[in-house]
Amino acid sequence: MDSKQIDFKNHSKALNELIFEAKDLQGISRRTVHSWKQSGVLDDKRDPNALRRWNYFSAIDIIWMGILNEMKQLRFTHTEMKAIKEVLFETLTAEDNKEYPAMEYYTFLVLLYNQPIYIVISYDKGIDAIWMLDERDYFLKLKSGEIENHTALSLHKAIKINLDPVYKLPNFSQTAGLTDDETKILKIIRNKTFKTIKVTKRNGDVDSIEGIERIQDLDKIEKLIESGEYQNMEIKQQNGKIVSAHRTIRTNFARK
Repeated sequence: MDSKQIDFKNHSKALNELIFEAKDLQGISRRTVHSWKQSGVLDDKRDPNALRRWNYFSAIDIIWMGILNEMKQLRFTHTEMKAIKEVLFETLTAEDNKEYPAMEYYTFLVLLYNQPIYIVISYDKGIDAIWMLDERDYFLKLKSGEIENHTALSLHKAIKINLDPVYKLPNFSQTAGLTDDETKILKIIRNKTFKTIKVTKRNGDVDSIEGIERIQDLDKIEKLIESGEYQNMEIKQQNGKIVSAHRTIRTNFARK
């Protein structure tokens, strides 16, 4: 790989966008997710100040939960899972001279270069070593005897099983090269609460984006009215009761 041509920054952005919902999880119950968060093996990324603390997950979260589920089937304890998490999410310096969590970096290798990667957990009296290895290094360590009693989990299999049904193993290079403004627009477009979105351009650049958001949470509607946090809002009533609201949100893009 030519390090001069590698820049994982945009791939990292794509992998860490919180765009998945609980329904996208493969064979993992909400109760299990809750227990993982309680024990610290899964980070809780919900906004503590939000009225409704919905669960949204990134592609990395989805992959990690797939691996956690494999470990759960193999009877790993939460304490062991947490120890493995600490190793897999340690940062390393990649070819673009930037730091990424190890699991994120090796996920780049799987998605971009179809590189098989194994999570190898070696143990004697408990876990004594954890590696992330490509196929060559894995079999070299087996041959040398450095790895004896162990469990090997396939990262590429976890990606295939857990991302394919919802993401069809995307080519993350499609988002590489997007400007910060274009990335912001993409996030707004992916927000499922917007009914319509209008993008206005000036001199070839995005000047503003306007979206109409549908809100059915009555508590949120009341708080928005009280705080005045809206530019334009249409209230819908049924039998004299408020049933929903449509709020117009406009984002202007500053130009240098």
